[in-house]
Amino acid sequence: MGRPGRHIIYTEFYQNETKTFCEYLSTIGYNEETCRSRYLSLKDFFCFLESRKVFELKEITAFDVSEFYRKVRERKSLRSGQPLKDKTVYDIMRCIQVYFGYLQETHRIKTNPASHIKFRIYKQKPQRIVFTQDEVRQLYKAAKTPQERCILHIAYGCGLRASEVCNLNKEDVRVTENLIIVQSGKNNKRRLVPINELVMKELQTFIFSIENKNEFVFYNRIGERMQVGTLNRCLKNIIKRTDFYNRFTGEEMAKIGIHTLRHSIATHLLENGMKLDRVQVFLGHSHAETTEIYTHINQQQINDLWK
Repeated sequence: MGRPGRHIIYTEFYQNETKTFCEYLSTIGYNEETCRSRYLSLKDFFCFLESRKVFELKEITAFDVSEFYRKVRERKSLRSGQPLKDKTVYDIMRCIQVYFGYLQETHRIKTNPASHIKFRIYKQKPQRIVFTQDEVRQLYKAAKTPQERCILHIAYGCGLRASEVCNLNKEDVRVTENLIIVQSGKNNKRRLVPINELVMKELQTFIFSIENKNEFVFYNRIGERMQVGTLNRCLKNIIKRTDFYNRFTGEEMAKIGIHTLRHSIATHLLENGMKLDRVQVFLGHSHAETTEIYTHINQQQINDLWK
């Protein structure tokens, strides 16, 4: 597979950095597999820096990143003995880019040593599962409880990430303004999300009901704040009650989660004529390119969205 599994880092600072970065990725909604993959890639990078006697963030230069990139491209897979696949090289270097972006967002570095280096882009886009608009309507019909319906309202209607849904508190629901406040989204960015008045009334009835006495909006069966895993299982339980459940293979069902609703609303908004820059703001993306990968429309349609 070409993944760096034998690299050992000795510097306590770098050991802590890999753990902290992995926890950060998990907090903002990355799945366990991606967190593990990026943990190993960053560990690989730090091992390389140690070999160059670089032990502090401020000492890392663009040349160090460039040399690491060269080493990765020259590396051969331990399993096949062949050069690493383009996707593997891209994934490793993308991790380094994301890491330095995270350091800049949290004001731990002033300049990004990876910002001026052009990495070979892996062209193949991952296959993303997206519900059709009819399937979303079926999901709403299949929801049995007020909480299930409100999860759909927030995850699909508001396009929130899984972690953002779990972290939502009652005080973040501004009834008179018809707004949801995402206090700490990706990269700790705060954003406002508008919500339909009729949906807000339904949400208001649920979160201020006698049964829901918690400060948080969504809760599990023992009354504690709902976590991402439980949230995803809730969605899958709803899917199992629909007519379209059988169109998914077991492997596809394993990939479905709250993020699928986020992909779906992005695609549906674009299909219905919303401009790409407005969808970008709605989803809380810093770059339009990030918004584009959430969609299942062709390049000509993408171009038309900017007109």
